[in-house]
Amino acid sequence: MKLHHLYIASMLAAGLILTTSCSDSFLDKNSLTESSTETFWQTEDDATMAMVACYDGLQSNQIYGGGPWDLGQLNMDCMTDNGGHFNWSGWVEGYDIANGTHSASSWAVGSFWDALYEVVKRCNSLIANIDRVPMSETKIEQYKAEAMTLRALMYIHLTMTYNDVPYLTEPLTIDNAEKPATPRAEIVTAEIQNLKAAVPNLPVTAERGRLTRGAGYAILGRLALYNKMWDEAIGAYQEVMKLGYSLASGYTALFTPAGETQPEIIFAVRFEGPGLDEGAVFNAHWNTPIESMNGTLDLADDYYKLDGTKATERNYAAKKADGSLDVSKPNFDYWKGRDPRLYATLFVPGMYWNGLGGEESPYGGAASSLSTIYVMKYFDPTDTGNSWDNGQDFYVVRYAEVLLSLAEAMVEKGGYNESTVLGLVNQVRQRVGMPKVEDVEGTGLSKDKLLQVVRHERRVELAFEGLRLYDEYRWHQLKEAIDIVNNERITYGLNYEPRVYNGERDYKWPIPTDEIDSNPQLKQHEGW
Repeated sequence: MKLHHLYIASMLAAGLILTTSCSDSFLDKNSLTESSTETFWQTEDDATMAMVACYDGLQSNQIYGGGPWDLGQLNMDCMTDNGGHFNWSGWVEGYDIANGTHSASSWAVGSFWDALYEVVKRCNSLIANIDRVPMSETKIEQYKAEAMTLRALMYIHLTMTYNDVPYLTEPLTIDNAEKPATPRAEIVTAEIQNLKAAVPNLPVTAERGRLTRGAGYAILGRLALYNKMWDEAIGAYQEVMKLGYSLASGYTALFTPAGETQPEIIFAVRFEGPGLDEGAVFNAHWNTPIESMNGTLDLADDYYKLDGTKATERNYAAKKADGSLDVSKPNFDYWKGRDPRLYATLFVPGMYWNGLGGEESPYGGAASSLSTIYVMKYFDPTDTGNSWDNGQDFYVVRYAEVLLSLAEAMVEKGGYNESTVLGLVNQVRQRVGMPKVEDVEGTGLSKDKLLQVVRHERRVELAFEGLRLYDEYRWHQLKEAIDIVNNERITYGLNYEPRVYNGERDYKWPIPTDEIDSNPQLKQHEGW
């Protein structure tokens, strides 16, 4: 929805014309129909439906919904050195951003903007109007805090992609519909302050799918970390650690509906299915691993051997009779004995899919080629029938991310206690049976070496959870990531489409053409 038209929607049911797709208690509410601001905001049920609308926007296929051809968080990892799509050929949203051929008119550039601002609009409407509802002051402040925190989450996405954007904090009217872009730094500073004021009003515990105080502090920490505000990030993450979260005992089972209630899940976007037409499709697949989404060899390499060391020689392929390599046939031994997170994240040669594949199987498809390192995280090979309407939640924040982000912020700030930082990383490693940092990399590590350890752990722990692209942006590693994917394509003959690096302009997405055309105060970013 274009910004200059948002004021029209805000005059109808305070901008909350939608179809909800959540369920269970708080989330099980009828959708709103066209109501004016005069007739709405009269009862607590009105306020609850408005709050549901804010959460409902997160299920957009552009944000945390997704699917094999929509943007979503998993496909955003396919814009990085974690993954890609074979023969994107224009049918997967975001293909041109990954390949460096995008423009201000690109599908994903416009749709992501629209989806994020839709949530911002709904949150602003609630914040502006909820004081009119006859509710307890405590509940009003909680609802405001939830809306402010969701809005901040949307501004994380907006500032990490488009950078300077219109900063909307109140419902748009015909008088203020045209707004210029606000510098990213100003937005971040303002949202940090808003979150610091709002998060204490969130409950410590809440219904699944609703924000808690821990989730609020984790989002505050993420916003600060992404903008190099180390003290703010450290303080926020330390607050999360006081609230009783812990790592799940198993990693693989965590990414299934059975894992959704683990104390590691700090905030998730809820989906209900099958059969309710309210299920997830971000993890949809056919009868074999999802054919359109692939992990890279480079990501697979980063899952170390069980002794904590990296395989020093890339020995992916089987040898022909003349001693040369046959890249169409893998060396299965290379994929054995690795960090268990490899097999929970990627489908690699030698693994089985519903009884098919593996070294001794005659099955020729997914297990017989280096080009078939499919994404396994969130995908259930035992339930292909409900793939397109399933009950898997998308995890926005996990406790493992909090531990690793706190470690990173401590190292970046300097003056850290090494044993404290290593202890944070070791919690994540040892959950899957991998050795401690001290036992492999040693102690007395330089700041750069310690950052490498933390960043490596972040990659293998959080792959395909929608965080890698922003990590590459903030670490300024986009060119290196593109070179990695292009090298695999050439060296191993993999069917990736070539990626192009266009320099510094690629660290910010262009403002959508429709927005520029309709808003004379909005100027396109330099270089676009």
